[in-house]
Amino acid sequence: MKKEETKKYLDNKRSYNITPKKESPVSVRGSVMDVDIDLSKVEGLYREMKVHRMKRNYQHKLIRGLKLERDRYSDEVKAYVSQISELKNKRDSENLMAQEFKTLRNTALTNRDRASKNNNEADFKRFEAEQNQYHQDMVYKTEEAQRHQVKIDEISVFYTKANQACDAKHKEMMRIREKSQIFHQDLTECIEQIETLKAKYDIDYVEFGEEE
Repeated sequence: MKKEETKKYLDNKRSYNITPKKESPVSVRGSVMDVDIDLSKVEGLYREMKVHRMKRNYQHKLIRGLKLERDRYSDEVKAYVSQISELKNKRDSENLMAQEFKTLRNTALTNRDRASKNNNEADFKRFEAEQNQYHQDMVYKTEEAQRHQVKIDEISVFYTKANQACDAKHKEMMRIREKSQIFHQDLTECIEQIETLKAKYDIDYVEFGEEE
């Protein structure tokens, strides 16, 4: 074989013996382990989510019960307010009439005294009778006003108790509502983490053996 042919032969042989660079293979075992870990996370989050949902729903149940009690006291308070308002109007009306009768009585007394100075016996007797009647009417209206005030004072005791109970139920309801919001936030965070892991594998549903 000639020298040039020998060189060409060796060059061709080298070109066939060149080995391409190998790429690092993806570890199937590693990928499966990652999926198992994420699936375990999802299952843990799902269990945690159920607990938060149960706690939140229980708080909502308590809130509904407290709201019913609060509203019952609130209706009671409104009824007392209405009664007290009506009695106050009656009391004020009686006091106003008592004041008018007092003015009429005082006028009659003035006229009676004038008739007495003038030795006008007829007018004296007439104005004396008037002032007596106006005085009796004034006393009656004053007593009526006081009677209404007594009722106002009696109802005010029940109003105060009902109003305090209503306020207490409302505050308790607000306190529990704050707790329910915390549980709802915890629930929302679990759902967000689950959705993030589902999106990682582009899946819409994870089977847990029961509803998600």
